[in-house]
Amino acid sequence: MTSSPRQFEQTLDLQAPRDAVWKALTDADEMARWFAPRAEADLRVGGEMVWEWTDFYRWPQTIETLEPGSHLRTRYDSSVEDGEGGKRPLFVDYFLSGDGGTTTLRLVHSGFDEDARFDDEFDGISSGWPTELGSLRHYLENHRGKSRHVAWSHVALEMDADEAWATLTAPDAIGCGVAIADVEAGAAFSFSTADGDAFEGRVLRAGTREACGVATSHGDAFLRIWAGSCGGTVNVWTWLAMYGDDVADAARAQQTRWDAMLARIFAGKILENAPAGEGTA
Repeated sequence: MTSSPRQFEQTLDLQAPRDAVWKALTDADEMARWFAPRAEADLRVGGEMVWEWTDFYRWPQTIETLEPGSHLRTRYDSSVEDGEGGKRPLFVDYFLSGDGGTTTLRLVHSGFDEDARFDDEFDGISSGWPTELGSLRHYLENHRGKSRHVAWSHVALEMDADEAWATLTAPDAIGCGVAIADVEAGAAFSFSTADGDAFEGRVLRAGTREACGVATSHGDAFLRIWAGSCGGTVNVWTWLAMYGDDVADAARAQQTRWDAMLARIFAGKILENAPAGEGTA
């Protein structure tokens, strides 16, 4: 993975045929199995691709290049004004290569420059893409073709992000401890929440107020906990993506417990009418 100034780039080798990777990037049902819970795709040059995280976030893009199995390029409006009544554009390119059962995906997110107004967006995508591409790898290599059921609880807060992270990871909440953000990829994790949910697995990625991994205790589910800024507001997430036709009830029950936990630990700090975002986190 490389990241040059004002352009983010990541390359990964996936143990999946190229047509499966292309489908995961362009088919609405497939995108909803590794990325946003809801997706739309009008697959043509000039068509729109939309990723939605319910009422929390909406990310619409226009398809500029469509070379099936090889290259997809999308364009969307940044939050930075262009001085002419519009927004300056940003671009996401996906390049695929390889034959047989291994595919190389190179993602390039560009259009940023040294303008400080791009800082939040650039920092957001630089932090977010490694996690999301980790989810893509996990889906394609372990759960390809299976339905996904997500337990996802989130709140916007009137508090500092570090304090939010410490509160979320404390023994009376998730129970994993703030230091999980410093754990190296591949390391084992094991913790129990205040509600008695026991999680075991291995870390895929950890960073600033974030950790994600594979919860082997929950059928190789994709687990992510996060606290950070989105659109200038501090948010926290708890996310457990479970695969299979028989896990829907378990996912709903997990979300119910997490919803209650966030309401309890952040009582008095939750912003009830925080605006939904659009663009890139």
